[in-house]
Amino acid sequence: LKTVRAIEKGEYPSIVQPTEGEIKHAPKIFKETCQIHWNQTSEQIINFVRGLSPYPAAWTILGGKTYKLFKIQTLKFEGQNLKASGEIETDNKNYLYVKTADGWISIDEIQPEGKKKMTIQEFLRGNKIDNS
Repeated sequence: LKTVRAIEKGEYPSIVQPTEGEIKHAPKIFKETCQIHWNQTSEQIINFVRGLSPYPAAWTILGGKTYKLFKIQTLKFEGQNLKASGEIETDNKNYLYVKTADGWISIDEIQPEGKKKMTIQEFLRGNKIDNS
């Protein structure tokens, strides 16, 4: 509100936009650039998914099928520290965890190919994931 009032009174300093030579354009996003690389840190993966959600959406392959991920979070999961990046841990009912370079990610919202977006619990009710 303070800023709006300052703009109305003409008291807010304006900044000249850069000229054509200084402008940097964002790179075009292709499907291939939206694939999650699990050998990155948890923070990098979370920022990647958050930046591509809801569209075009970050994606990964689990069990030979492609899935888009929309909500994920870091996880303090002490078990299975010997697993490699990209390996999963699940009870096939309530959670799906994926190993990253420095920890674990919990997948909270997922979309299988040709299906609607759903919570991980809804997804696991109709799908089983192999832990190996």
